[in-house]
Amino acid sequence: MQLSQRLEKLIGLAGNGLCAADIGTDHGMVPIELVRRGAFDRAIASDVRKGPLAAASAHVRVAGLSDRIDLRLGDGLQVLTSGEADVILISGMGGALMQRILTEGEAAAKTAKRLVLSPQSEIPAFRSFLQESGYAVTGEAIVCEDRKFYFLMTAEPGGQEVWEGADRLYGRYLLEEGGETVTAYVKKRKAVLRRILRSLEKAGDPKAEDRRREAEEELCLTEEALLRLASTQR
Repeated sequence: MQLSQRLEKLIGLAGNGLCAADIGTDHGMVPIELVRRGAFDRAIASDVRKGPLAAASAHVRVAGLSDRIDLRLGDGLQVLTSGEADVILISGMGGALMQRILTEGEAAAKTAKRLVLSPQSEIPAFRSFLQESGYAVTGEAIVCEDRKFYFLMTAEPGGQEVWEGADRLYGRYLLEEGGETVTAYVKKRKAVLRRILRSLEKAGDPKAEDRRREAEEELCLTEEALLRLASTQR
């Protein structure tokens, strides 16, 4: 099966190790490819829903990897014991849900060597959550598929730095590396913020003053981000 660009990037960020755990595995293709390609000796594929786990189980059998991929039904990291997986992958969920999973499963998360995470919403808040919870964000990537942007990041236990400003908003590593995809995303966000501000100005609602101020601050940080991205192209 040909994987999407997003899943290929997720697999690439996982690196290699003894055991990878894919939380919310859905169809099970990520753990299958991690083992099939020799990146990991074995894997754990879990999902909170019986239907997707049954589909993953069927794919694992077809791949001939039933002896190396353990399928588990359960919520979040509750399916893991402390230190069982050296790399944990979580993707395809909102940022708030992923925060809950990492908080409730802290024992397993903090004993992993690396987390590979792809929240689908609340990205800046999720970066802050990771860093305030004692993780270091060690890498980031962005992928655009079907005109939708996906953010991926790696994190490791033991971090102390908390990003602020444009780094928090758009990701320090993305701004340092630059590239067409992240530039396109920041430009799109700038256009959205301008529309929001025009709408708020037309409304003339005093109650919207706080939202207008927030949008203006975000627009300033977005302009800063674009200047930093432009400097990577020189």
